[in-house]
Amino acid sequence: AQEAFCEAFHVNATHPQIMAYLGDTNSQVDVWDNFARVISPGGTPSPLLEYDVSEEDQLRAMLDTSYDKELPIKIPEGTTMRAHAAAMSRERWRPMAGDWVDSMSDAEMMDSIDYTLFPNFHPWGAFNRIVYRFRPNGDDHRSSIMECIFLAPYPEGNKPDPAPIHWLSDDENFSDAPELDTLGKVFDQDVFNMGKVQLGLETTQKTGVVLSNYQESKVRWLHQKLTEWCGEDE
Repeated sequence: AQEAFCEAFHVNATHPQIMAYLGDTNSQVDVWDNFARVISPGGTPSPLLEYDVSEEDQLRAMLDTSYDKELPIKIPEGTTMRAHAAAMSRERWRPMAGDWVDSMSDAEMMDSIDYTLFPNFHPWGAFNRIVYRFRPNGDDHRSSIMECIFLAPYPEGNKPDPAPIHWLSDDENFSDAPELDTLGKVFDQDVFNMGKVQLGLETTQKTGVVLSNYQESKVRWLHQKLTEWCGEDE
């Protein structure tokens, strides 16, 4: 299951609503020994779109604001949505992180920076709160346990109490978890086609899967590490 969260190459087919402000196929992929990273630029439209996306359209997509409603934020003249949103993000985090935010680049404020520490730990970089962890579901190779954890800085001396765990049942959607906010809808999109992908893997006559040379190299790295650690059944 964690393969689905190891690349941004699926955005155009799975999350088309974010293409206006996420440069999916512009993602940078870095692979080291026991960890890897994907950086997807935010505040910039997907190169796959065949039309020009205005700064306002990017902002509407990011805020999920329909065209019949007034935008709650105005982009100052002479700046870009990316730069303005990055500045607003710094101010949002300033009460918790202090003036440290002034040393953070626009990329650290806006981009999706997804690390994977082999074999199953996925912390996001900079000020993104998201952390994934994937675990085996007993001996069932057709399912797994996915955890999404939000980690965020807090004002010194005001450490919050541990958050209660909210486990979802088999018949619940991620959007049924209010703790995930809008991320729940994104996860629902992610898992929508997973059953068909699993069925395809189990029924194919091919000896392997086809991966893109670059954008899915993190998936390839993951399986190479699994083979290195566990061996390969000839």
